[in-house]
Amino acid sequence: MGDSEHQARSSKSSILAVIGDPKAVERELAGFRRSARRLSSNRPRFIEKYPSLWVAVHEGRVVAQGKTFNSVMAEIDKKGLPRESTIVRRIDRHPRTMIL
Repeated sequence: MGDSEHQARSSKSSILAVIGDPKAVERELAGFRRSARRLSSNRPRFIEKYPSLWVAVHEGRVVAQGKTFNSVMAEIDKKGLPRESTIVRRIDRHPRTMIL
């Protein structure tokens, strides 16, 4: 095995060590996409059901709701859900526009 081939294998191993199993990553991304679609496509229903509340969506399902961000995060933690793949958003009737 030449140096460049060894470096390529080493690089691939390093990347896999950081991101993990590609199939598991794909499953997590698919769940995140379901959550994002659920939030965007159901906005009117969410406004009706969760006005002025914080809502957490994981793998396409509402898993927590509350008046404060911290209370929703505590519920996510209590349920043992991964924060990094849970979308948390405040449901406002009149969303704010931020210019950055």
